[in-house]
Amino acid sequence: MEQLSGFDYLSPGLIGGTLFVFLILAFVIGFQFRKLRQKRNSSNAKIELGSISSTLLGLLALILAFTFSMANSRFDVRRELAISEANAIGTVFLRTEFFPDSIQSELKTTLNNYLEERISIFEAGTNVEKIIFHLAKSDSIGKALWNQVTEFSKSDPNLVKTSEIVPALNEMIDLSTSRLAAGQANIPPSIQLFLIILCISSTFLLGYERKDEFDWILVVGFSLLLSITVFSIIDLDRPRSGFVTLDEANSKIIELRNLFE
Repeated sequence: MEQLSGFDYLSPGLIGGTLFVFLILAFVIGFQFRKLRQKRNSSNAKIELGSISSTLLGLLALILAFTFSMANSRFDVRRELAISEANAIGTVFLRTEFFPDSIQSELKTTLNNYLEERISIFEAGTNVEKIIFHLAKSDSIGKALWNQVTEFSKSDPNLVKTSEIVPALNEMIDLSTSRLAAGQANIPPSIQLFLIILCISSTFLLGYERKDEFDWILVVGFSLLLSITVFSIIDLDRPRSGFVTLDEANSKIIELRNLFE
């Protein structure tokens, strides 16, 4: 489950659009502020300001690269874990066929219930209450499935069946925990806030450095590109609510329903 805190309650589109407006305002305010102080500025002050703005833009580029790399790497981890979980559930299904029909049927029924709960977690979207509810149910069913396997292994001295299904079942349960942890590993709200403040501060200084002319095409173009970049980072960090989702990876789990038909 992707943890919802801080900026997570705001849609990436809303954040990007609001940032775009604030960036343009920062340009305008910086430009107007310079005009008010134009007569008081000395050449030394200009050189010092140019050095500050260059440093700030360099820091902005570094933070943008850092946060994008963080969001992208975590998205890749979530996608790989989703595919791995689909493979693990499929493997457990196949390993149940080592057991007699009566036991096999019982195991598959429990496994099917587990699968449906895992799918429900994905289909819950950003509804935290539903996610928590289905997480608890899937954990409970997973434990029940484990108890079934251990009971059957005690009553059957054939270790081949147990040695085949236990590792697969253990991996399936572990992956559910790994997916939960990976889903909660978002970019910290403090870093998101710092990135937004840095963007606004940089555009303010760029506006302040402008002399008598004010190029709206440059201002709008730069603000648009910067806000789109921040939007992309936040969107990539929220596969449940953004445009970039894990639908393709999660579809592999949904396709497992065909095994139980």
